[in-house]
Amino acid sequence: MKEATKKKIKDETLDWIYAIIYALIFGTIIRLYVFETMMVPTPSMVPTIQVYDRLFVEKVTYEFAEPNRGSIVVFWTPFVDIRAQQQLRAFDKFMDFFAPAKFEGHVKYVKRLVGKPGDTLRLVPVEETFWEDIKNGKIQNIPDWLDFIIDYYESVDYIPTQIKNKVSKLEINGEILPEFENIYYLRDAIFEDPKFFDYIAYPDKYSYEIATSDLFFMYKDNFTGRLIPAKPTIEWYKEMRDTLLFTDFYENELSKLDLPSLIFKDEKGLVNVKIPEGYYFFMGDNTLESQDSRFFGFVPVENVIGTTFLRIYPFDRFGKI
Repeated sequence: MKEATKKKIKDETLDWIYAIIYALIFGTIIRLYVFETMMVPTPSMVPTIQVYDRLFVEKVTYEFAEPNRGSIVVFWTPFVDIRAQQQLRAFDKFMDFFAPAKFEGHVKYVKRLVGKPGDTLRLVPVEETFWEDIKNGKIQNIPDWLDFIIDYYESVDYIPTQIKNKVSKLEINGEILPEFENIYYLRDAIFEDPKFFDYIAYPDKYSYEIATSDLFFMYKDNFTGRLIPAKPTIEWYKEMRDTLLFTDFYENELSKLDLPSLIFKDEKGLVNVKIPEGYYFFMGDNTLESQDSRFFGFVPVENVIGTTFLRIYPFDRFGKI
């Protein structure tokens, strides 16, 4: 082989090596400071965002401004979610390799920001006229999860009162803000029992309170299509504790807060949740299937990553969110 040919091959090989190195360097910089990727592990934001959607997350905006109430926000869980970890693909694990060390083992959630530091939240049951308005077609923006409940019972008239009483509007500092006017939530978890987080962290210690609590959930069984009202058992709390490593989170974060002064019942028997300084409160629009702050509590402000920017997979739904 001629020397000129050898030199050409060597130069081209070096060019490719340099190009790959530069791409890795700039790709890492972009990954660290501009964009994040995530795979959505839960149906909490259906129909806007579906399970297993893969998103680009824009990180720059929240470096200079805090998110507004009502914004869809991506954040690191303040706990280790073992079940969600198991859903991650090799690509997700590779990208998370570049995450800050303190979030090692954590996963990303995407939900709506409903409470900022200093806010007081309350879920207030809808008026009885709400159900009459649905029957008369006066309410057009019925969420998918509520449509499912109505269809399941075949008519608004057949929905049990116990379930109707859980359908609520979100009050923030005593009023329903315009951005939440057409969003409804189920009054669950911490909004039914101020000791709910304690029950998850220490189910054995609170076994009597758990056994005598009136709290119940509704589960949508995606295999059978059934709606299952069920009282959470001590085994359920233990599973939550072990899946989220919740006791560690409680002792490292929640125990530092004066929870009784932040979470309490008012004269109407409704639970008020006041957001402490340095924390946010998030809830999913698909409240029937959303594991959100109602179930795990406050999220440190520093855990916020950014806002959803682009759906890149599946390809048939590629586009801006």
